[in-house]
Amino acid sequence: MRATIYGNCIGDAIGLLSEFMSKEMAHEEYGKKAGKMEYKHKLEDVHRLRWKNGDWTDDSDQMILIMDSIVDCGGEVDPVDYAKKLRFWVENGFPELGDAGGIGLGQTTHRVVRCTNFTTDPFASSSAIWERSNRHAAPNGAVMRTSVVGTHRYQSLEAVKKNAMDFCKVTHFSPKCQASTIAVSTAVALMLQRPERLIKKSGAYDVQKLIGEAYDQAKTVFEGDDESRQAEQEELHKVLFCKNIDEHELADDPKIGYTYKTLGAGFWALQQTDFRKALETIILEGGDADTNGAVAGALLGCKLGLKGLPRSWLKDLVHKEWLDKKIERYFNVINGSNVKESSLVEEGATGPAEQ
Repeated sequence: MRATIYGNCIGDAIGLLSEFMSKEMAHEEYGKKAGKMEYKHKLEDVHRLRWKNGDWTDDSDQMILIMDSIVDCGGEVDPVDYAKKLRFWVENGFPELGDAGGIGLGQTTHRVVRCTNFTTDPFASSSAIWERSNRHAAPNGAVMRTSVVGTHRYQSLEAVKKNAMDFCKVTHFSPKCQASTIAVSTAVALMLQRPERLIKKSGAYDVQKLIGEAYDQAKTVFEGDDESRQAEQEELHKVLFCKNIDEHELADDPKIGYTYKTLGAGFWALQQTDFRKALETIILEGGDADTNGAVAGALLGCKLGLKGLPRSWLKDLVHKEWLDKKIERYFNVINGSNVKESSLVEEGATGPAEQ
């Protein structure tokens, strides 16, 4: 569990190095640092100056808000409570960290949060904004924050699926956004469950079967006639099973924020075995690299466990002590007194987690 949360924050923070860069620019700036990239290598341009080295961005902030909401609601999921927390964060950030407001916010989330009824009926707000786009908008602002949902009630895929959809629809109503959050969250839940059918004789995850089961959960959100539903499901299937990261064209402006690009980066990473190498590959692709890194880091972190995370990337997270307190509060609510024992099991103590 812990490696999922850390992985999200680490992938977000290291991904900031090349956020909004073209692939060519990312290679020019960081290509020679491959194998040894650190937060301190972040280009100090106008965009990146807003964050300290080792700081994560809005992606992980909004994930932490999910944790806070589950804690404050006694282990339950309440979309209205999350909406209230999200609006407060947009206006104030995390004041205890010296924030003046939430920064890095995506356009869709910004529009939804500004709706007058957002804190009373967030689903209506997000649905209205989606309808205004003629049902075309499907950005990555929900999938970037919902990996943690897979750690809550992970024994029940139905609960994980519903909760992922609820946290998604607070700001993103598109079925593609919902499918993205379900795929990521259920993949995390399945890894924590470690069912025998998904474990090889070596003790490693059978990643292809794992992806197949995540796909089976996610594909059910699509509605409409048979032809349109099949087309949607085929696109999702292609994204999840893709083995070549180049095919996702992560820096393809102006589509860098498409939810399936981030989803594709995440599930490509899930098929890798080296956290640093996978995340550096994503950095060198450019595009929305912090968001792509957040999802990739969460999925691969869950798969590899704490031992798979680069020590310097974890140690040098700028607000790690604050984050650890948030994590402990969250674990105490979802796991009760068995948090330490369960964490040992979930971090890969039962066998190798590599593919």
